Amino acid sequence: MRKIIIPPVFVFISIIAIVLFYFKASTYNFIEFPFNLIGIGIMLLGFYMMGKARELFKKHKTTLMIQQSSSVVTEGVYSKTRNPMYIGMFLMLLGTGICFMNLFSLLVPFIFILLIRIIFIPTEERLMNETFGKEYRDYKNKVGRWI
Repeated sequence: MRKIIIPPVFVFISIIAIVLFYFKASTYNFIEFPFNLIGIGIMLLGFYMMGKARELFKKHKTTLMIQQSSSVVTEGVYSKTRNPMYIGMFLMLLGTGICFMNLFSLLVPFIFILLIRIIFIPTEERLMNETFGKEYRDYKNKVGRWI
């Protein structure tokens, strides 16, 4: 059986990279205290967005596993973006990078979202189309991938 790396694993690896850059490339630590604390607000926004997306899945009694999903969620944060969980993860990582004050740490969230775009989103969109057909295509035509 093939092991699959899921997005939260990418988040975990990204956080490790952010911390390592802070310690191993400290000459690139440039955001001064207390300005780095702006990152906390950005992290909280990311957590909030992920929490709102999760609440909607519970409300609709569906799951993050597309093959087991019972409906296409199109309200709330899903009415603005098709990928609020990934945007939330990106914001959480961006906030963490700002808190750690390192130039390379700020690059990590952008690399993360690029990998998500390349590795996960095409498969997820194909599965959504196969599972929900016209309902998903209509939603996809109304709501952008990111914002």
